[in-house]
Amino acid sequence: MKLSLTLLSTAALLAIIAYMSTRPARPPTNNFSYLSQSPQASIVTTPESTLTNLPEKKVLSGGIQVFQTFNNCGPAALSMALSHFGISRSQQELGMALRPYQVPGGNNDDKSVVLSELADKASEYGFITFHRPAGDIETLKGIIAQDMPVITRTLLDSSSDIGHYRVVKGYDDTNQQLLQDDSLQGANLWYSYNDFMDLWKAYNFEYLVLVPKEKLEIAKSILGKSFDETHAWEKAVVYASHKLAQNPDDTIAQFNLSVAYYHLGDFNKATLHFENVEAKLPFRTLWYQIEPVLAYYQIGDYNRVLSLTEDILNNHNRAFSELYHLRALIYEKQGNDEAATLERENILRYNIHYFENSPLNSS
Repeated sequence: MKLSLTLLSTAALLAIIAYMSTRPARPPTNNFSYLSQSPQASIVTTPESTLTNLPEKKVLSGGIQVFQTFNNCGPAALSMALSHFGISRSQQELGMALRPYQVPGGNNDDKSVVLSELADKASEYGFITFHRPAGDIETLKGIIAQDMPVITRTLLDSSSDIGHYRVVKGYDDTNQQLLQDDSLQGANLWYSYNDFMDLWKAYNFEYLVLVPKEKLEIAKSILGKSFDETHAWEKAVVYASHKLAQNPDDTIAQFNLSVAYYHLGDFNKATLHFENVEAKLPFRTLWYQIEPVLAYYQIGDYNRVLSLTEDILNNHNRAFSELYHLRALIYEKQGNDEAATLERENILRYNIHYFENSPLNSS
């Protein structure tokens, strides 16, 4: 979530297009890539993969479980996933790169990182990374069967609105269970398929898989049509729409549609579905998924963006650099250079690495 293509010069735009055309086949993962979406795509349903002959049970060995420091479950999960490939990187090292503003006890620190940020970091170690929505048990099994763990974002527990990362490393079809290492709850935890799906649904069933280059063709086979990011988000719309048809009061399905339509470039639908449930959402929802805010930015409703971001920043989540960046962009558009400068100072106050590795470091 780092920049808006509408702000770029022609030369800069061409440079980014060239940059994007040479990237590995995985979703855009720069922090502000959310601000440069393609036009809306049609919704399609097709077979997802060609998984056959999976073992009834598979458990990955060799990984190391670590207990997280406060609000560091994302870096801890990445540390655990990397360990399955023999790569030793501590959660402290990864955390200081991804969320350097850390406060013991968590008061107004950088609360979280998103899966796309974990994907970018993992790519530094030579992996081709796939961050996709609309995951399911069969996809997890297919990935694990090929000796790759899966990072998922879920709720911390069924009664919580706190987001949490889990590293899924095994499954057992006989007992209908998944095995995970957890940075809060410990190692080798079994969850029933149903219980895991219930925790996973609040985040559009999103997942991240780190694929060694030699396993790229295997990953294509496992992901099937969802190898393409747009198709995966179309599938997420189908999932959420089905749930909403079953229960028109399904708050999670409505919000998932908002997020999915944002990624498909239909910003009006993204804001519509958000407004349908805005008053019912747990207060932490926008801590972890700011796509509705970004959709308002895209349709030019800057007052809504400023209002929503102010509410988030003033509600125990002050260290949110992406929101300061959005506010700076708006104030620049409005010619309020003084306010924009203050927002840009806050971007780096809370994340000194924010503009590193961006196509436009000066944005």
